[in-house]
Amino acid sequence: MTSRWIVGVDGSEPSVDALRWAAGHAASRGAELVAVSVFHVPAVMALFTAKRGLGVDELGLAATAGHELDVVIERVGASVPITPLVVEGATGPELVRAAGDADVLVVGQTAGGDERIPRLGSVARYCATHARVPAVVVPAGRSTHPVSRVVVGFDGSANAEAALRWALDFSPPEASVRVVCAIEVAPWLGERVTRERFPDEVTAEESALRARIDAIDTARRAEVMFVLDAPRRALEVTGRDADLIVVGARGRGLIAAGLLGSVSTSLLHGHVAVAIVPEPA
Repeated sequence: MTSRWIVGVDGSEPSVDALRWAAGHAASRGAELVAVSVFHVPAVMALFTAKRGLGVDELGLAATAGHELDVVIERVGASVPITPLVVEGATGPELVRAAGDADVLVVGQTAGGDERIPRLGSVARYCATHARVPAVVVPAGRSTHPVSRVVVGFDGSANAEAALRWALDFSPPEASVRVVCAIEVAPWLGERVTRERFPDEVTAEESALRARIDAIDTARRAEVMFVLDAPRRALEVTGRDADLIVVGARGRGLIAAGLLGSVSTSLLHGHVAVAIVPEPA
């Protein structure tokens, strides 16, 4: 079955890069692309026209947004068809709604100064925390970078398992996949001291995580790395040379508390594309 990808486009360069990234990866996966532009009526305009007994020209705003979207699609020059879609409303909720029956939602890391649309930085965060499908946040300038190194954050939760399955399915056959398991047995101690003082606890946790990973990655395609560190630092360090970091939308322990908080703040504003994968319903 052909997959369907939704891409948020607001005319800014980061959103153009996001569309290029999606087009480049959709071509080899047989995915259909839908570029979505969201417009809304500014409160000032609505108030101004209401006071004068005038109506807001929503058709005109929609036509302008549609024209700008067509220009962006032409600029991208993708080898796959891209279907334009213009909707009215709040950007984040509308993109999430459009992606409701899709397979992937792709957005740029930040947006330009178009006052009709909120900054895509906040939109990207909204999509990452609310989308029911994997949301990929593409940093500026990474649109043509191939995915050859993938890092997956894994804590044994159902969301982490979903993230690993998605990463293995999404990654090209030639790409390397590294699963990073951050273990915090005694976070106040260094790794060497922790292993010396708590060898049984560390071994038990590693064995449990390895079993969950092997149950998903039966071919043992992925390299597994156990790190005795906080999830945020572990992913930041191991993901520096990655082309894509994949994490679950929710997790366990500090992953649950910080993955879409402090961890996502650093990841989503970095130089690596990040995929946030929710647990399947």
